[in-house]
Amino acid sequence: MDDLTTPEYHDDDLDYLWDTQPTEIPPQEPAPDLKRPPLPIGQWLKEAVQLVLIVVLVRVGMDTFLPRYVVDGASMEPTFYTSDRVIVDRLTMLLSGPARGDVIVLDSPRTRDELLIKRVIGLPGEHIVIREGRVYVDGVELEESYVKEYCTYSSCDGEWQLASDEYFVLGDNRSHSLDSHSFGPVKASTIVGIARVRYWPPTKADVLSAPDYVETPTPVTP
Repeated sequence: MDDLTTPEYHDDDLDYLWDTQPTEIPPQEPAPDLKRPPLPIGQWLKEAVQLVLIVVLVRVGMDTFLPRYVVDGASMEPTFYTSDRVIVDRLTMLLSGPARGDVIVLDSPRTRDELLIKRVIGLPGEHIVIREGRVYVDGVELEESYVKEYCTYSSCDGEWQLASDEYFVLGDNRSHSLDSHSFGPVKASTIVGIARVRYWPPTKADVLSAPDYVETPTPVTP
């Protein structure tokens, strides 16, 4: 007869058996379905119309207060050249007005439905004198670093007293510009807006601002 023996278990064996017992995992509830229910056709059309209206309002707002223009001509060289594109700020004209040195777009005093781009030189109420191409504002010479060549023709010289709603505007290319040399001061109501950004060509894209003028310390009598 075979001897029956009871197997011996050591502590290490018991630990192994204990650790390898299957662990019951409590059942988990399925994750909730977060899918959006399909919109009724009426609701879909409503949202589409709202989106179109928002796009239209943004576009109309930009065209109204930030219109874009293309430069055509040499009157503002070397600051601007033909085909340069600018964004114009109309809102500032409604709130205050341009500062000296701002580049503006205005209605031509000579030709209907034509726009001009010029630089503001004289402000309302000022006395402007031009002698040998140099500009004097209330007797003080204006230093203009943006002018490459001054106009020395006698036709460019003159004297103007600006009214409370008038500006004096000149092109940077003084000898080749139709501006206040010829048609005198312009009314504030004829100014469309102030050029704030040049966005074309991309290599010349920049934010536009009025230059810092260095005025002669004491008035000069031209």
